[in-house]
This record gives sequence, structure tokens and C-alpha cells, in this order.
Amino acid sequence: MRKLALVLVFLTSVFSVPASAKTFVGVLWPMFGPLPAIGLVELVAELKLMPDVEVNTYLHQNWPSLVDDIERQPPGTRTVVVGYSLGANSSVFVANKAKYIDVIIALQPSMLSWNPEVTGRVGRMIEVYNPNPVMTFGGMGSKKLIGPNIEYIENNDSHPGAQFSSEFRTLVKSEINRVTNEPSLLAARMPEPPKANNSPGPTALAFVSDQATPPSADSSVANRPVKPAVKQQTASSPSNATTLAVAKQQAEPSRAPGPTKLAAVKLQAPAHRPGQNTLVLLDSLTSTIDSGNLFVPRELTAANMIDYVNRNYGTSRTAEALSTDLEYR
Repeated sequence: MRKLALVLVFLTSVFSVPASAKTFVGVLWPMFGPLPAIGLVELVAELKLMPDVEVNTYLHQNWPSLVDDIERQPPGTRTVVVGYSLGANSSVFVANKAKYIDVIIALQPSMLSWNPEVTGRVGRMIEVYNPNPVMTFGGMGSKKLIGPNIEYIENNDSHPGAQFSSEFRTLVKSEINRVTNEPSLLAARMPEPPKANNSPGPTALAFVSDQATPPSADSSVANRPVKPAVKQQTASSPSNATTLAVAKQQAEPSRAPGPTKLAAVKLQAPAHRPGQNTLVLLDSLTSTIDSGNLFVPRELTAANMIDYVNRNYGTSRTAEALSTDLEYR
């Protein structure tokens, strides 16, 4: 029964057709194909039972077909290449020809084959080899591949027995699981984007709209948004023009209802010039009397002012001229 199962696995491995999968695994057989690699055949059967994993096998000399199948995978498909003996040597050619490979696992590449340096884009490359050529039939599993990002794992297995190593099988399965579940793990580690603030706080637009709204009757003059209201208004109609004028008047600093004392003195005491109308000067001076901060009305006449001038400054020509002028009136 076990032999029948191995035969079925062998047939399906040889004639399998690549299909769309979350993770695509390409297995490169050693020399003479799957016949001398029963341990690898069993591993392929186990890999086919993994969820979201599609496995296809290739003879080591048919590595260009593996490159083509990798390039035909839909975007987002993870790719893994597993090679044993000469298949491990061929994985270097696949790496240098494919656009990108997530993981390459090379099991005991042979020293009897020539290999270039790994220059392709590979996320992770792991080589398991036995550095003692005596234990691998003259170096059939002792070649150390050359590349900038290769992780080397030494073992003491013979070349035929390396394919049955439980450590090797566990390594292959763990790497496939890692790349298969890596997108979800990255999404879980990424911080959540900041949520939109759904609080009822006012936005900038609402703030401008509130300022453009006329204030209520009980609001104070200091809190009236005069300038934003002016910007919102247009002068297309008479009513809008009136509103603009009122807003402009509100924006200007308030003026006192009357002139200050200093302004009154400046206006009421111009420099004396010959020929100036003295009566006008006296009438302006007799209009009010400055009593501190209060302006108390007081009735004064020109005769009282003439008498005041004569008493304080003596007889003046201005007073005489003024009295003469008053007599003719």
C-alpha cells in the first residue's frame, strides 16, 4: 500500500500543472529525477497537503520552466524554491533569472557542477551542506554556494541520507508557513490608522459661518465679529452697501461726543494777527468756561470781557476799537 501511494505521488509530481495559489513552491529533482529521491517525494506529498500552497516539480535541467512558471504567477503570490543535489545547483540559475523569489532552500549542492555567483533578488536563501566531501561521495553534497545573502547550515548527513533528515523537512515547512502567513502578520503589526474625529466640535468652516451670522440682540459690542462679517458681505445691492458702511463704522474706534479741553483751547486760541475779527474771538471765548472735566454754561457779554481786559491788561487799543464798533451798532 505504501508503494502504491509513493507511485501516485510520483505521477502527480511529474505531471502536475502550475495553478494559481497563495504560495507557489517549485521543487528541483536531483540527477535521474525522483527515483533516487524518495525522501524528497514524500516531502512533496506533505507539502501538497498544506493549505494555500501549490507545489510543482521539475527535473534539474528543466529549471527554465520553473522560471517561466514563477513569472506567470498572479501578483501577490509568494514563491519558494527547493532543490536537492544538482537541483540545489540549478536553484542558483533560477535565482539569477527570475524577477524575485521569496525563499530558496538548497540541500547539499554538488561540487561536480559549475555554478555562478547568486546575483538575483532573493528574500532569503538557505543552504544545508556537509563540508566533508568524504561523506558525500567525493563532494556530491559539499559545495558551498556563493552569494551575498546566503545562510549556511552544516550537517553530518551522507548525500543519499540528507533527504530523509527531519530537520531539513521541518525547515522547508516552516519557511513555507512563514512566507504564506507573512502578509497577515505584517498587517497585524502595523498600527491602525488614526480614526477621524467624530466629536461635535466646530470645524474651521463652521467657525467662519458662525462669525458671519449676525449676533443676537443681547450680545455685547465687544464680541461682535465685525471684520469677518465685512468679508462675507458684497456691495451688489443697496442693503449690502448699507451693511458695509455700518460694519465699517463699528470697526473704527469710537470718538468722543465733543472736543477735548486741549482741542478746545487750540481751536479757541489762535495766534493774534492784525486785522482779525476780535468779536469772533471774544464770542468763541465766552461760549463756555472750563471747570475741570465739566463744561458749565455761563452767560457772558462783550462788555464784561472788555472790562476784564481793561482790569487785567490796562487800556488796550483793541478794547477801545471794540467799544467804538459796538457804539455804532
